[in-house]
Amino acid sequence: MTDQQITGGLAIRNIDDLSRLSNMLAKSGFFADAKEAAQCGVKVLAGMELGFGALASMVGVHIINGKPSIGANLMAAAVKRSGKYNYRITRHDNDGCIIVFYENGEVIGESSFTKVDAQVAGALDGKNAHTWKKFPRNMMFNRAMSNGVRWFYPDIFAGSVAYTPEELDCEVDEEGNTVDIPVVSDQQPPLTVVQTVHPQDLRVKQIRMLLDYPLDLVMEWLKLQNAERPSQLEANKVDELIKIMCLAWVSDKIDHPNHAKNSYHTHVTSVVIQGYEELEAIKRWMQHVQSPRPTEVDVLEVNNGAR
Repeated sequence: MTDQQITGGLAIRNIDDLSRLSNMLAKSGFFADAKEAAQCGVKVLAGMELGFGALASMVGVHIINGKPSIGANLMAAAVKRSGKYNYRITRHDNDGCIIVFYENGEVIGESSFTKVDAQVAGALDGKNAHTWKKFPRNMMFNRAMSNGVRWFYPDIFAGSVAYTPEELDCEVDEEGNTVDIPVVSDQQPPLTVVQTVHPQDLRVKQIRMLLDYPLDLVMEWLKLQNAERPSQLEANKVDELIKIMCLAWVSDKIDHPNHAKNSYHTHVTSVVIQGYEELEAIKRWMQHVQSPRPTEVDVLEVNNGAR
């Protein structure tokens, strides 16, 4: 997992974030095919790899015989949001569906699925016969869409082959989502997440040790915040603690407080916002401050501070 991945409106930064989210989803009891946190976590991870948020993954992504299966509506949404691909339905009735697929505004092909195709495939006599009878237009669309995505847009799901649950022999509803959920054997041990040091606690510890900042001063500051550990605070408060430690380290190396703040902002805060790893940014900043020869950036910082 990368340092930070966005799923829906949530930032999943590490395994602890995923674990907490998975526990919440499992405890909600809203998802029939994911009763345990480990199952929820796998669905969310599978959805993230396919570009979907957590809730969309829980509803529309199904793990069937170890393969991720995707509802046709999610496939269609992925096509529309790509910016490169698009589709248009030119026929949609009880006897068939035809979808024309586009790339950069140009037609690259079409996918059709008809009642005859359903008969040949045995879909009208199988476990989904009742769904085909009640919702033929929906089922035609599902098959035409999944075929088209596999034929024309193999890259849209990062190389993962897109199948609907019905194509993997699962009973589905009119939206193409599973209603017969494969049962996980009780003999399979549940996936457990090893509890490690909280990322915020580890962050403060690593930076404190790098700066040789006294532990008792950290504990005193935490006490003023009515906390025992950094992980009990909001992220912006931990940012404040990091800044306090860094400015304490640089206080005897850059005389003017404004110059010190400008230097910290330029070499740490700004580069971290750009995506650089914080600990490495602080190391480089420390080397820069201790450099015997001032650089052009130093002069700019001093000038800005003087203003």
